[in-house]
Amino acid sequence: MLKSVMNIIFASIFSFMTETALGAETGAQQKLPDNNKTKESNMRISEHRSGAWTPGLTDEEKATLFAIAKDTLAWCVNGATGAMNKKKGSFPIESYTITPKLKVDTATFVTLKIRGDLRGCIGSLAPVEPLYLSVHRNAVNAAMHDYRFSPVQSAELPEITVDVSILSPIRDIPNLDAFKLGQHGIILGKGAARAVFLPEVATEQGWTKEETLAYLSQKAGLSADAWREGAQFQVFESVVLSMEK
Repeated sequence: MLKSVMNIIFASIFSFMTETALGAETGAQQKLPDNNKTKESNMRISEHRSGAWTPGLTDEEKATLFAIAKDTLAWCVNGATGAMNKKKGSFPIESYTITPKLKVDTATFVTLKIRGDLRGCIGSLAPVEPLYLSVHRNAVNAAMHDYRFSPVQSAELPEITVDVSILSPIRDIPNLDAFKLGQHGIILGKGAARAVFLPEVATEQGWTKEETLAYLSQKAGLSADAWREGAQFQVFESVVLSMEK
């Protein structure tokens, strides 16, 4: 049961460079076929805030991020000659409207699901690159480099739904009374062990605070009650962007 739960709610706490990332190659730019490129103006994006924090994006900026995520999937899965071909060329980011807000270094997660089941989820906790690039890179990683799954195949693309989670700055908390279930994502650190849950995980699973902390401890490779002594905690809020049905 634990393995099943972990596959549902797992979110990686690293973000790494890949050969398919923007700017990783020096070859010619690869154009997306017109029938594969997402039309930003036709997208209706819903926004769910876990708390009061927001990145303050306009509807157009949200649509741009979502278009980048969707088009990145098609680009890295299909490609001109296959997703793993190093000669494929860089993602055509110049075809999107990148505003100053989208250039702010921001941490993100990209989650892929098929009929409600997790198909990939990769992200970063540290704001180490511009928002638009973080979404692009994590879409590639979620589709191709989530070690729990085989790479996404072309036939799966029509069934895949995408969530883009934008994370607030992380802050330390003095004690667990400051951890608000459903509002905060939480990071546990104890020695070399580390694990994270996004804000929506506990409410989606119907967990209490103690259950959340027990699963978080186990996710970090510790015993279920390891959170009770000697652990440090940090929290953050998130905004989740999804395409309206």
